[in-house]
Amino acid sequence: MVKFIRMIFILLLTKGLYAQTADNFQCNFNHMAFPVKNLQTSVDFYTRVLNLKEITNRTQNPNIRWLSLGDDKELHLISNTNNPLGVSKALHLALSTSNIHTVVAHLKSLNVAFSDWVGIQNSVNTRADGVKQIYFQDPDGHWIEVNNGYVGMAREMNVKDTIWKLEEKYWLYVKNKDFTNYLNLWDDNCIGYPSTNIIGGKANISDWITDMYKTNKGTFSYQLIRKEENVFDNIVIVLYDATAIWKGSNGEILSKNQYKLNHTWKKTEIGWRIIGGMGGKK
Repeated sequence: MVKFIRMIFILLLTKGLYAQTADNFQCNFNHMAFPVKNLQTSVDFYTRVLNLKEITNRTQNPNIRWLSLGDDKELHLISNTNNPLGVSKALHLALSTSNIHTVVAHLKSLNVAFSDWVGIQNSVNTRADGVKQIYFQDPDGHWIEVNNGYVGMAREMNVKDTIWKLEEKYWLYVKNKDFTNYLNLWDDNCIGYPSTNIIGGKANISDWITDMYKTNKGTFSYQLIRKEENVFDNIVIVLYDATAIWKGSNGEILSKNQYKLNHTWKKTEIGWRIIGGMGGKK
């Protein structure tokens, strides 16, 4: 009986020691290594195309070069391997940037071909969670992904929310007949195509508001339904629905019209301004 109890104690102690050992270490990403045919050609590619910085190769092996991926992460390029270079899109190096459209323009300027995940040339892939991705290959065929990561998504959502708040102000100014602040939302070189079907620039961009108040009687109110925003660096396209409601003195609805609207905003030196707009009845 004593031997049995001692055995149980040893087993429990051993299990506890293994559990503690498993909890006492953590693995973190350190570096990615690619076999290459020509070290200098590959280093030139990564420094020129992706703006990676070469760092000290602490192995001191002349057949290896190190590049920084930021945050103490590294890319190692190795040329002394005799193994065949395997190329698979599923095996790729993924990098993140807060401005993927600038990267796309940079690749185009260097004539570096890129595609989305399925292989459509010059196309940007949008993942299910909204992250934008592009794929291209280095001189040895290794696949590289560049995406806007969650940092890019956070920035994009912030921009979208900023623009939507401006759209809410837009309609508040309409309701209050605040033409000064309303006109201040529009760029001096803007163009609009409102539901009145009259195309005009900034000088006539508020005519529809004046016409609306002349045509309708009662108290004006509105309801907005946010649909979609698309961010292209300093350009944002906004799509939404607006319902214009006119009520009589007893609260009865005199008229109720639904509109679909599109505004294009541009970030200028003095802030976000509308450069183009269009509206029509639903």
